[in-house]
Amino acid sequence: MLRWHCRVIAAANGEPSADELDFLLAFFESAHHLRDWLVRTGAVSAADLESFATAHVEIGICRDIANGFKHHSISRSSVDAEFAIVRQYVDPSDRGRPYRYPNGEWTVLAGGHQLSLVPLSETVVQLWSGLLRSKGLSIDSEDISCPADRSPA
Repeated sequence: MLRWHCRVIAAANGEPSADELDFLLAFFESAHHLRDWLVRTGAVSAADLESFATAHVEIGICRDIANGFKHHSISRSSVDAEFAIVRQYVDPSDRGRPYRYPNGEWTVLAGGHQLSLVPLSETVVQLWSGLLRSKGLSIDSEDISCPADRSPA
């Protein structure tokens, strides 16, 4: 999950390419499937993970993105089975954003929420890190090679 997040950050700060969306989708799939690893290893109970997902709309949107792109359609959504991912224009004078966005940004529209995907990916990493810490676990990021200017959780 962290390696995909590093790729997301690098693509968001690099030259515009198809990699931006590809890396975002791969990140959300990987982040969602962390749940399966935690359940199968017995590290976190399925009930605790369900409560975690219910408490954080960002985790629910992550699940919907992962399942929507894997299965084409969602029979049981967390937030919105009809979510949409769109490229949104960002005015070049908007300097309050942490990434370069020369041509716009990828945004998800889901359940009345409009969230930029790069900051959403950062929130998802932070939420997973917090859950793991609360269970006495951690994300080992020593071997993760991220861009020098940004580092996940």
